Amino acid sequence: MIPPEGRVRLEIRRPADRMLPDRLRRAARLVYLSSRTFLLLTLGVLRRRERRPPSPARVSRILVVRADRIGDMALTTPALTDLRDHFRKAEITVLAPPAPLSLLESHPAVDRRVPLTGRRLPEDLAGRFDLAIDFTPDEDLRAALLTRASGARFRGGFRAAGRQVCFSLRGPRADPRRHVLDLNRDLLETLGVPAKTAHPILFVTAGELGAAQARLAALGAATPRIAVHPGGHYATQRWSPECFAELITLLTGRMGAACVVLAGPGEQELCRHVCAATPDALSPGPTTVREMMALVASCDLFIGNNSGPLHIASALGLPTVSVMGPTDPLRFAPRGAADRVVRRDLPCSPCQRARCWHHTCLRSIEPEEVLAQAEAALERRLPREEAR
Repeated sequence: MIPPEGRVRLEIRRPADRMLPDRLRRAARLVYLSSRTFLLLTLGVLRRRERRPPSPARVSRILVVRADRIGDMALTTPALTDLRDHFRKAEITVLAPPAPLSLLESHPAVDRRVPLTGRRLPEDLAGRFDLAIDFTPDEDLRAALLTRASGARFRGGFRAAGRQVCFSLRGPRADPRRHVLDLNRDLLETLGVPAKTAHPILFVTAGELGAAQARLAALGAATPRIAVHPGGHYATQRWSPECFAELITLLTGRMGAACVVLAGPGEQELCRHVCAATPDALSPGPTTVREMMALVASCDLFIGNNSGPLHIASALGLPTVSVMGPTDPLRFAPRGAADRVVRRDLPCSPCQRARCWHHTCLRSIEPEEVLAQAEAALERRLPREEAR
């Protein structure tokens, strides 16, 4: 077992047959981004620029674009709240894929939700907005093109790999060393919007909460209830199902906890694997995003990898324990007072890569370490408003 404290000094040597493909992929991506940046900046030399951000009196309709995943939407909610506080009379529309968009049902900062189901801007959105904002904090071009296609006079977003040519207002650089919440605050300030909201916040209705509690009662889930999510977008982000199963056995045996295993879209097989490895796991079965939110809100603690449900739990005010491998906690970890991270400080971590041949950063984390953090989180539980 690798000791949990201190920097682990390992010399990780890649097999020769794996080094060349990795180097070729990195080189090809670097060439692509460099060429794209040069081309876009050259084409954008004569583009129209606005020198000053708009005043609230000049903005009656706002479009917020998020073309990525559930966790990204949860991390955008502080910015939505600040936009609502600043542009009090404006209509705020959010364009996003259906799953992330469902997080915003009953959110008071949003007036209209439009599902993004293709690569083009829905026709009824073109030319309707005074201000359009893309909160994508990296070089992905899709949301930037959608923002430009909106035809809004004032368009804002991050500078990265030439995508800034799609915006009429100069935004901050998408610094990969800063937390996403801080980047969003920087973008708001360049748009003239005071950034006052520090933490994400989501809402579930009383009806959704009642249905979730009835579902848990039918499973025989007593308290404390712990939501366990073994999934994650990339395989490199996922702690092993066997480790999750062992952790559930420990939580049940030592704490008397009811562990509810949750599955995101396409993760049912992974959750079945966890549940098959321990008789102590409780499975509510397939859920929609809103049903999963209500189940999480009905629990006392969340344990999982870096994923959308992790950020949902933090935004709902639950204490969280996250297992992070290649993910940089300085950029993505929940920042609530009750949020904890278990990770291994290795020479190669955080690498932020979607591919890895050894997974040492996750394989070296033992279930007992996560158990200790879970016990501490439950012992020091804060009221949910303070936990945010």
